Amino acid sequence: MHQQHKYLVDGVVTEVNSMPNGYNSRGFLYADGFFETLRIIDGKIPLLDLHFGRITDSLAAYKLKSPDSLHLPELESSILKFAASVGLENHGRVRMTIYRSGNGKYLPQSNTASWLATIERPSTDKFELNEKGISIGIFEEFSKTVDKFSNFKNLHCQISIQASIFAQEKKFSDVLILNSNREIIESTYSNVFLVKDGALYTPKLSAGPVGGVMRAAVINLAIELGVKVYECNLHAQELLKADEVFLTNAVSGIQWVASYRTKRYFNNTANTLLKAFNSRI
Repeated sequence: MHQQHKYLVDGVVTEVNSMPNGYNSRGFLYADGFFETLRIIDGKIPLLDLHFGRITDSLAAYKLKSPDSLHLPELESSILKFAASVGLENHGRVRMTIYRSGNGKYLPQSNTASWLATIERPSTDKFELNEKGISIGIFEEFSKTVDKFSNFKNLHCQISIQASIFAQEKKFSDVLILNSNREIIESTYSNVFLVKDGALYTPKLSAGPVGGVMRAAVINLAIELGVKVYECNLHAQELLKADEVFLTNAVSGIQWVASYRTKRYFNNTANTLLKAFNSRI
């Protein structure tokens, strides 16, 4: 893992000894913000327009004003400059944490966004399909509330943390999270797709999943390739009827699922989609 000694603070590359005191930030004190995770591949940021669209929508939901450093040209330039400053200009995994600046208690004294980015070396230099399929279960201890923030990557993400702990305890690679209607909406860190008779099925956004950047890219790509896509309500029993299950996110790309309970899956569609996606980036 690359050892990082620099950060990107409001678009400015900052040495670790010049970092602002994060413990006084509203992001730390109130989880008043959201995050975005993206990849650098071959010196470029894939799907940057989709990432920027989700950042813009998240800012609006949180009633945050965008600083100049979060405008698209400035954002792209500062991230690539930051990556170059730590020797990761070709391949990197970047996490942006965006939060409300200023002081105040529950009532903030400012509505302007501040942000901080960290970077690390990814495990692969490109999106690769996992050789060994992963095993999944379902997390039922509690469900995700569906509201205006459900589709964003919010700092307050306790359900994903608890679901990840549950997955580790039960020796699953990942688990699926339910909403209050007991509908499957996502995994701990990815969107979920089922394949049945050559068509794709994925939870609709109104059910509460994160509006994933790779989710949108896969839907667009599938339609381009002539594959039918249904955004719908999904329940656990449909996992047993599916031919394939795969997970998507902007860091790993597509991961195929090998098993749920006694059910075993193929990966033909996942492999085809990922090859087509890589050819376009």
